[in-house]
Amino acid sequence: MRQAFVAAALVLALPWSAGAQEAAESVTVRTRADAVGDLYRFRSEARYAERNADGDASQTNSQAFDVEVLGVTPDGLKLRYTLREASLTDSSGPSMETALKALIGVPLEFRLRHDGTLAGLDNWEAFKTRVLAGVDAALPRLDTIRNIYHQRFAQEPLYAAQDMVLGDVRLMAIMEPVGPTPLGSKVVTDFRRSPPGRALSDVRVLKAGCTVRVTRAAVGGSTGVRQDFTTDAVVSSRDGRVITLAQRRVERAGASSVDESVNIRRVSPAPAC
Repeated sequence: MRQAFVAAALVLALPWSAGAQEAAESVTVRTRADAVGDLYRFRSEARYAERNADGDASQTNSQAFDVEVLGVTPDGLKLRYTLREASLTDSSGPSMETALKALIGVPLEFRLRHDGTLAGLDNWEAFKTRVLAGVDAALPRLDTIRNIYHQRFAQEPLYAAQDMVLGDVRLMAIMEPVGPTPLGSKVVTDFRRSPPGRALSDVRVLKAGCTVRVTRAAVGGSTGVRQDFTTDAVVSSRDGRVITLAQRRVERAGASSVDESVNIRRVSPAPAC
């Protein structure tokens, strides 16, 4: 569970050279069609640190999770997410880790469009009931984190699922091109943020027929707020899935600051090439 970031951002600059290939050039990604039964395992490592007038807060967490293809539709996929392992250290105490572990082994079935948009949830009520029952069994009735979980899961289901469970899955989907993809740099709608803004996207071939590198950066902010938000992913050209992903978000607003990093790597084998 990661805190929301400042929504307003304006693309001002890139932290890498923008000398890209001609716009007419493209690369085809996900040359092997998705198939029911495809199973991927990933490990996500995240760090979060915040400083404001109320003090400092920090969190580190590590999660291993599976993503399985249950169905293929014209505009996306039906998937199953299952958390397999989780560890977390939070400056507020051990309750956050205890609550997170209530998700282990509880599958969530959902539909995701190719652009990373969450299109639907197929077993949300059953998932929510099992997770909250686990949280209630593990934490005292008046525990702050227990109450936060109930509040967050009471949100509109698609938002709650994205907020509490599917953040890493959705981020990977946003960074995974499908089909013919122009090489070089262009301004795109940035669905990493809510509401969406603008970002500069850069796509380059790392190894022909094997891997591509996708980078998205938004640098800017609103009055008194400075934000640098960059995501860099190496993606298999064959199955279209992330091999490694690194995201860094930095915010500065007067004496307040946020530093967040997310690193995801595929644990299951990538296609040989």
